Amino acid sequence: MARALGFVARAQDDIDLEAVESFVRCAMLAAGARALEAFLAEALRDEERPVCALRHAPRPMRLDRRRSKGLQTILGPVRLTRGRFVCPVCGAVRYPADEALGVAGTGFSPGARRMMARAGAKESFAEAAEDLAVYADLEVDAKEVERVAEATGRVVDAWMAREGARARLVPPDGEEIDTFYVSFDGTGVPMRPEELTQTRGKAPGGKARTREVKLGCVFTQTGLDEDGRPVRDAASTSYVGAIEPSVEFGHRIHAEAMRRGMTRARRVAVLTDGAAYNKTIIDEHFPHATRILDLYHAREHLADFIRDAARRDLGGEEHAACRALLDAGQVEPLLERMRTLVPRSGPRRKEGQKEIAYFRTNACAMRYDEFRAQGLFIGSGVVEAGCRTVIAQRTKRSGMFWSVKGANAIIALRCCLASGRTEQFYEDTA
Repeated sequence: MARALGFVARAQDDIDLEAVESFVRCAMLAAGARALEAFLAEALRDEERPVCALRHAPRPMRLDRRRSKGLQTILGPVRLTRGRFVCPVCGAVRYPADEALGVAGTGFSPGARRMMARAGAKESFAEAAEDLAVYADLEVDAKEVERVAEATGRVVDAWMAREGARARLVPPDGEEIDTFYVSFDGTGVPMRPEELTQTRGKAPGGKARTREVKLGCVFTQTGLDEDGRPVRDAASTSYVGAIEPSVEFGHRIHAEAMRRGMTRARRVAVLTDGAAYNKTIIDEHFPHATRILDLYHAREHLADFIRDAARRDLGGEEHAACRALLDAGQVEPLLERMRTLVPRSGPRRKEGQKEIAYFRTNACAMRYDEFRAQGLFIGSGVVEAGCRTVIAQRTKRSGMFWSVKGANAIIALRCCLASGRTEQFYEDTA
């Protein structure tokens, strides 16, 4: 190669450095692929016979023949020749080399699948395929990226479920945590028509176009800033999420809280909006936590009341007075003032009473003055930002329509990435 590069340098006055770089990279990758192929040939030369025990006494399987298989690796395509073993009793077939190498049922190496899964989790499958070709010289098409990314996502989801289930049975040890937060919210993801047959739209008689992804996050806090405001601990946020019923999601977010050490926390707070299923999850899984209703959601409900039921100007005197009471956590005086603003009859009264019931039901979670005095967060900005960065940036792009199975696989991948758990996943499942 050095002689070839020297010839290029002598033959051209102006060297195209980019072309030389590409030439060297391709040559090095090809050499690496040949070395890998030779290594695999030597390593698989004498394979041990596996034992089969499928509904019968254990019996050594016999070598039927050796078969060749093409494998796309991060170094390039290689071929490996391995044994095909057959059980003399039941006829079951196994390729133990494929199992040992992690390539059973696939033509991509673990390294290639890891790149494809990461790229497919971050951008559209077509863009991922293009970037893999440019950045890694890995030639795959969009459909292959999709299949590998979704298959990996399902494995990630199962792994996260096992980790959470283990933590619920045996909470992990560790140092005491000062303040532990659990927060969850939902956001709609566009779905294929066949996934919406049992889903109702928000408007009466409206046609649904999305399914709700429930996203949860866990993070910690150990101190306040110079102005006495709470500060989230760096790199302490982890995420879980899926399109699933609230009952199942409740178990999912509780498992993640247990994995993160909720039992070691001095105090636990749950930050959510006022959705009915949120209260059900809190009552079942976090009954002793301090419940905090996101202040900004409460402000939105107040604005709806002022505009639609009271028919007063947003930003006007009445709105400012009510908002001051809300921000101070003085819910009872706020309720009294709201009652004076609703008409005595008609549809506006019905709407006003509905909003008043919202504030009355959630009054214990709106003690914002007390929460501030305790140095607690009163906004669910962390999980709302997660809905945008973890979910929307990948799943809500123009022209995207998902199946539940595919969306959940990509969501699991993105939650794992955003939580900084990727290395742990690959180490545990190697």
